[in-house]
Amino acid sequence: MANRRKKKISALPAVVTKHHLELPYKRGEFALETAVDPDDQKQKVTRLRRKCVYDEMLNRGSINQDQRDAAERYAILCEKSFGGSGDLYAKINLLKEGIHGHYDGPTLKQSEAYDKLFKIWEEMGRYHRDILNMIVLGNMSTKEISERKRLNLHYTMGQVLSTFILLEEAMKDL
Repeated sequence: MANRRKKKISALPAVVTKHHLELPYKRGEFALETAVDPDDQKQKVTRLRRKCVYDEMLNRGSINQDQRDAAERYAILCEKSFGGSGDLYAKINLLKEGIHGHYDGPTLKQSEAYDKLFKIWEEMGRYHRDILNMIVLGNMSTKEISERKRLNLHYTMGQVLSTFILLEEAMKDL
């Protein structure tokens, strides 16, 4: 009898293989989520959701649901403001020169999003804005932020919490 080694076959969910996201899924960047289908309330659908730090903070109880929702709204505002530039920090020269050398200008939705972002940033201050961008846009954990800023971890945890409190207050005003 031949000693055959059987390959261990890992069955990835169909939604992962359909969108060719095997490697990010194996790295733990995505989580499966089962929810009610918006088109058919009787059906449930399985979808991938990118894991983000503020969801993990909510699950641990570090922040509340309102603060998590404010972070999600902030991320959506950032996406709207970036528009077609593809740059998280939306380069000004793209707005000034346009993609093909002519001025296109921001769309109305981009302009409205920028207006809201500037109000949030003004209310939060530069220091807390940087922390917020590290968490929401950079998907950095508190430990990574403390290492990047060379601060004590416990101090950074307090600053992250105050950032979410300021974000929640700023979002209420919009």
